[in-house]
Amino acid sequence: MSLILMGAAVLLVMLVIRKIYVKNWLRGVEAGIEVSKNTTFPGDELVLTETVVNRKWLPLPMVMVKFEVDRSFVFGNEVVNTNVSDYCYKNDVFSLLFYQKIIRNIPLVCTKRGYFTIDRLNIVSTDVMMDKTLAAYFDVGKTITVYPAEAASEEVDIPYRRIMGTVLTRQYTYEDPFEFLGIRQYQTYDSLKDVNWTASAKTGELKVNVHAHTAAQQVCILLNLEKDGVWDYEELKEKAISMACSLACRLTRQAVAVSVLANGKDIITGNELLIEAGCDEGHRTNIMTALARLDLKKPCRDFEVVIREHIKELGDDMIYCMISTSRREPLQRYFAGLAAQSAGSLWIYPCHKSFENNFDYLGDVDVVRWEVEHE
Repeated sequence: MSLILMGAAVLLVMLVIRKIYVKNWLRGVEAGIEVSKNTTFPGDELVLTETVVNRKWLPLPMVMVKFEVDRSFVFGNEVVNTNVSDYCYKNDVFSLLFYQKIIRNIPLVCTKRGYFTIDRLNIVSTDVMMDKTLAAYFDVGKTITVYPAEAASEEVDIPYRRIMGTVLTRQYTYEDPFEFLGIRQYQTYDSLKDVNWTASAKTGELKVNVHAHTAAQQVCILLNLEKDGVWDYEELKEKAISMACSLACRLTRQAVAVSVLANGKDIITGNELLIEAGCDEGHRTNIMTALARLDLKKPCRDFEVVIREHIKELGDDMIYCMISTSRREPLQRYFAGLAAQSAGSLWIYPCHKSFENNFDYLGDVDVVRWEVEHE
């Protein structure tokens, strides 16, 4: 009888302990993730800092911490306990004593462009009898923006030089009235509106104001992410995005105002990409971020329709640079009309070696064929 009573007492004590444990296991527990940087490029390494804290006297013999990231991220070689499907799931197991804090640094390599989130951290434990699962989660809300990969310099050189050639040819036909350089003697080809009458009166000779020339031309990059007929070449689309990004960055560093229009959809807003002209560092960052957030899984509208809707927002006096693998007849005809009004406009054609040109409706528009190897 005494053994039975003893067993019952032990069982009762265990049930009480179990109830206390289940009720209080999460109290004082904190878990979170920090990212070493929120913006990066493909191939760069990030460090995720995983922190778990137990701020109470009750120890936690086993705590599993889990989170998911896009499968395009690769964990460092020393990291184990990962499962891969559409997402990569990272599992870590801790044993937390009372008032203990554990920090782990996890190397993470970005392999592709995109906008990625780590929304929450899941924690799983068990009760003292190891037969009941206890689970909770912590919202972390971390984002990582991976900018488009930089296109090879030799690939960007040809379109860049052709565009800059047009810009430099035209810049001397425009004067910036706000950039005053000085005063000089009047020449027969000078306009009377440039005469400085005050200086002329003082010297007794006609004098004219000299203004700095400005590159009044603006470059509009038109990025088409449609399918090429029935074929959908994702690697060519990614190359097109990289080219748009590299070309825009290089031009803006030369003080050329660049705008970007694409029929790809933003992964957050669902809107098509439209960035008006600019050329400072903040503008370059906006372009890189917007291109990083393009979602190739969302369907695209016919690009000539998109251009027609936004053409007035892009401004006048543009040099147009189309980047498109698709060569649909309506798109060729529409771009030929645009290019006819803007000398120096060109079409960059990302393609595989086996692709034919087939630009029968583009007229005299310059086409830069860019052959991309199969990945």
